Amino acid sequence: MTASVKVNKAAPDATRAEAFANKVIDILNGGALSLMISIGHRTGLFDAMADRTRITSAELPCKAGLQERYIREWLGAMTVGRIIEHDAEAGTYSLPAEHAASLGREASAGNLAVFAQYVPLLGSVEDDILRCFQEGGGVPYERYPHFHEVMAENSGQTVLPALISNILR
Repeated sequence: MTASVKVNKAAPDATRAEAFANKVIDILNGGALSLMISIGHRTGLFDAMADRTRITSAELPCKAGLQERYIREWLGAMTVGRIIEHDAEAGTYSLPAEHAASLGREASAGNLAVFAQYVPLLGSVEDDILRCFQEGGGVPYERYPHFHEVMAENSGQTVLPALISNILR
């Protein structure tokens, strides 16, 4: 026989509940923005904007070789996420130097956009992971699309420079 414990079911503190709800909203917004950062990296849009010149949503497709409608939507998300700056009067967008230092393949501080690719990669196997919770087992590598590509890119900017400068010199 086990003892039962009474749980106090008092009403939640409204201030704490609102603070937590806002935290979850921030997490969800960050997750969506992570997907947009991954798209900007994989399409080369950050690289196309890395020269920090102001560009319109109609000019960027010519530079990036992509479809304007989708670039316009991406620029909207990047603007709301305060990744890219928008001059509404001129109708132009730019990637500030401080942001370019962390985004794009030539980022001086390391390309943090590489890591954003893990969000959609993990999301693509959510159903497999749910099955593992129910049935056990694991998720094989082949279920992770472009996993090795992402890992190689990550290693190329973190492991290889350290290996070259500290071991191969």
